[in-house]
Amino acid sequence: MPELAQADLRHIVDHTRHVWPDLRGARVFLTGASGFVGSWLLESLLYANERLSLGIKVTALVRDRAVFSERLPHLAAAREVRLHVGDVRIVDPPTHAFTHYVHCASASPARMNAERPDEVVEIIERGSERMLEEAESGKGCRFLQVSSGSVYGPQPATLDRIPESYPGIASASDPAQQFGAAKRRAELRGAESVARGVGFVSARMFALVGPRLPLDGQFAVGNFLGDALAGRPIRLLSDGSPVRSWLYGADMAAWCWTLLVRGRAGAAYNVGSEQALTLWDAAQRVAALVEPPVTVERGPARDPATPPSRHVPSVALAREELGLDAWVPFDDALRRTWDWLRPVKA
Repeated sequence: MPELAQADLRHIVDHTRHVWPDLRGARVFLTGASGFVGSWLLESLLYANERLSLGIKVTALVRDRAVFSERLPHLAAAREVRLHVGDVRIVDPPTHAFTHYVHCASASPARMNAERPDEVVEIIERGSERMLEEAESGKGCRFLQVSSGSVYGPQPATLDRIPESYPGIASASDPAQQFGAAKRRAELRGAESVARGVGFVSARMFALVGPRLPLDGQFAVGNFLGDALAGRPIRLLSDGSPVRSWLYGADMAAWCWTLLVRGRAGAAYNVGSEQALTLWDAAQRVAALVEPPVTVERGPARDPATPPSRHVPSVALAREELGLDAWVPFDDALRRTWDWLRPVKA
C-alpha cells in the first residue's frame, strides 16, 4: 500500500507543532497499527519524528508481522519502529517503560460484527483492559483510547449535533448497538485509570474519509469510492436520506496527537466534522470525481413516518479547549483521497 501524501503529512505537523515538544524522547506503544486510524497515526508520528528530530521510539502491536510488512513495508522497515506480534487481549509488551499508549486496536469489520459479536465485544473490552493494566503499571503515562461516536446510541432526529454532554448511551441488548456499548464500557474503565496516575483521554470517532479507508466494508463513503474507482454505478443501501459528516484523515491524526498530549485526563472528545450531508449528496459528489460521472442508484424508500437517521457530532469542546477544527472541507477531502487512490488502481 502506498505511502501517505507528503502534503497530508505536512498538514498534520503544521497543525500540531505545539504538541511535539511534549513527545520528545517518548516511548510509544501503539495498537491497531495496520488499521485506518493506526496507520495514519504511525506514519505521521514517524514523519514528525524525522522532521523535528524528536528521538521517539515506537512499538507497534500487530497480529501478523508478514501481513503488516507486506501491506505497509515502509512502516515496518522504519528504524524507529519495533513490531511486536500479539493479541491485544493477552499481549505482554516487550518493556514496561512506555510513556505514551495509543490504543487503536478494535474489531470493526462488518462480517465479524455480524457473525461473532461476542468476540468483537471481548476484543474491545478486554483489549482496553489489558492496555490500561500496562499503563497503570508505569508512572504518569498518557493514554489515548480510540473510541467511537456510536457510544451515544441513535441520535434523535431533533438533535442537530451530538455534544459530549448528550446523555444517550448505546444499548448492549440491541445487536446493532453492541459495538457502541462495548466502546462506552471501555471508556468507563479508562476513566477509572485516571485515579491511578494515567492521563486517559477518549477520542470518539465519527465518520472518516481519506487514503486507506476500506472500499468494500461498512464505511459508506469508502464503498462509494470503490464503486466510482471501478467505474460502476454507486449503489446506496438506503434512499440516501441519512445524514452524516466526514473528517479527513490528516485532520483526524492532528486531533489525535493533540488529544494525547493536551486533552484533559478523564475527558472524552468527539472527533469529526460538523459539515453535514445526506448520503445522497455525498454519493453525488463522489460520482462527480469520475469523468464522465458514474450514476447513483437509490436503495429502498424510507417509511415517511420515520425521520432520516442522523449521526453528526458537535466538536465545540475540542474547538474551544484545544483549537481543533475540520480544516479540510469534504470536497477537498474527497479529491485528495481520489488522487491517492488512482495510482493504486494503476
